[in-house]
Amino acid sequence: MKRSFIFIFILFSLGSLFALEISHAEPPNWWNDMEHDTLKILIFGDDFTEWQANIKSKSVKLIHKTIYPDPHYYGLTLKVKNAGDFTIDFKHSYEDVTVKLLYSIEERKPHTIQSIDGSDVVYLLMPDRFADGDKDNNDNPGHKDPVRPEHRWGRRGGDIQGVIDHLDYLEELGITALWMTPIYENNYINCYHGYTPTNSYAIDPFMGNLETYHELVDACHERGIKVIQDHIVNHISPSHQLAVNPPSPTWLNGSLSEHEGCNYRILDITDTYGSKVKRDFPIKAWFAGYLADMNMANPDVVDYYIYHAIWWIETMKLDGIREDTYAYSDLEGLSRWAEALKKEYPKLFLVGEIMDFDRTRLSYYFNHGHENYLSSIADFGFSSEIYQLIVEDKPINEFYRDMANDFIYRDPNMMLTFMDNHDMGRFYSAVHSDLQKYLNAFTLLFGMRGIPQLYYGNEIGMPGGHDPDNRNKFPGGFGSSSHNAFIEAGRTDEENQIFKQIKAFTKVRKDYPDIFDVPMVHDLVNDIYMVSRRDPKSGNTLLLAYNPGRKTQEANFEDIVMGQFSEYVRIKIPIKGEMKIDLKRNSLVLPGNESMMVILK
Repeated sequence: MKRSFIFIFILFSLGSLFALEISHAEPPNWWNDMEHDTLKILIFGDDFTEWQANIKSKSVKLIHKTIYPDPHYYGLTLKVKNAGDFTIDFKHSYEDVTVKLLYSIEERKPHTIQSIDGSDVVYLLMPDRFADGDKDNNDNPGHKDPVRPEHRWGRRGGDIQGVIDHLDYLEELGITALWMTPIYENNYINCYHGYTPTNSYAIDPFMGNLETYHELVDACHERGIKVIQDHIVNHISPSHQLAVNPPSPTWLNGSLSEHEGCNYRILDITDTYGSKVKRDFPIKAWFAGYLADMNMANPDVVDYYIYHAIWWIETMKLDGIREDTYAYSDLEGLSRWAEALKKEYPKLFLVGEIMDFDRTRLSYYFNHGHENYLSSIADFGFSSEIYQLIVEDKPINEFYRDMANDFIYRDPNMMLTFMDNHDMGRFYSAVHSDLQKYLNAFTLLFGMRGIPQLYYGNEIGMPGGHDPDNRNKFPGGFGSSSHNAFIEAGRTDEENQIFKQIKAFTKVRKDYPDIFDVPMVHDLVNDIYMVSRRDPKSGNTLLLAYNPGRKTQEANFEDIVMGQFSEYVRIKIPIKGEMKIDLKRNSLVLPGNESMMVILK
């Protein structure tokens, strides 16, 4: 992969004691023919006091210089005109000394972003815990967070190459979009997860490098798999340069020496009648009590992250962004950030993480009235609904009523739905390895509205409690082992049963994508919950049913389907007992505590 590098050299008069050391610029390069033809560069150095920047170039025009309170930074606003390299001349105010910074505007090679919608299946994995494909990058002398296989919070050594090595597995499973937890440099203790960035423009050395990441994206695209990057604007590591010496105090909410720990109370943010003090606290407080909180109410910080996100999308040809801890940043700043990304990439899939299991509070961030330019949000409320239904025996009529209230959302079919993720206990353990309950939940997940997301290991029933036990190594991804879940022969009988069923669910979305572009229709008859989804072109209709009771029940589904059908394709059938479908009477019989899914033709 060809990359541009920044070169710095100094011209000075003999005997001069004045010099300037420049470490780097962010973003490291840019492109011509972008919607964002105005570029803001943040330059990092030792001391820009008494230095002034000038540019003479046909590629760009210098519009504005920004002098920050902290002399380690210098800001430039440029108008991009053409591709080409140019130098930024830093001249000392009263000495004959010039420091030149070489910068590159590259020839843009446009790419087509593949949109993500209800016909997709997203796969979330944590690279450090998925597979170790390159053992040579497991030893990075001087790094604060080495590989510690036996430590509860230690790295295991998984990397981007490990993901590349098992793309055939993901393709076989039928996923169409890959989301990995952050791969930025995390040179901080216990940061295997990637959410403690120390350099957001660099790949973590344990993960690989820019070339490896680009290879992964290309390989995914060749297989028809879209790539979503996990992105963070809310916080950075306390050892990040922007945290240690921010360009100005207003770049952070608080400081390393004075700050509050987050209380995570999204209720205080969404409270219509709440005080400003309470509303601002979770937005300005530091996540986990130590991660430096970026002030997204500051336009300079918003601009910094606009260029940061665009740089990654353009460099790696990404298809989506998952924005971490979305609720804990200034909403107005986030909306301006997202609007800029959508202006550059209208089809970009932009999903916000709001970890709240209350459906009403979630709707605050994805309703009809507030335009924040999000494509989707992580639907923790939907996960909670199914959890309560399957694990806690929530009455089916209450589940039906709650789903009937989906009008609170802007577009329920675009919400990211899941049973668990890296911040939740694994659902297989929640049902105590009950296969019947486990597959009932995934039948609902894959048949109802939304974009289903699998968490690595869902497809084989991986167990695990809460963090970090929900982040265990994928079997077969680390060294030689007889338990290799990447291949059929290495899986247990039950793992293969789950894998085949999940694969059948994903195949339906591939074979009948138009079914999942339309709203679902549901009904509750004789305590059997039923959902239908009809392709308006072919008439093919998905029908799922779930009977939470103990007894076999019969239900008529003619109110939620249109027309008559002559055959059906079985996608999921009961594990215990038999189902019956009468296409002449549009009725079904389903055993207790069971679910089914068919395609009516």
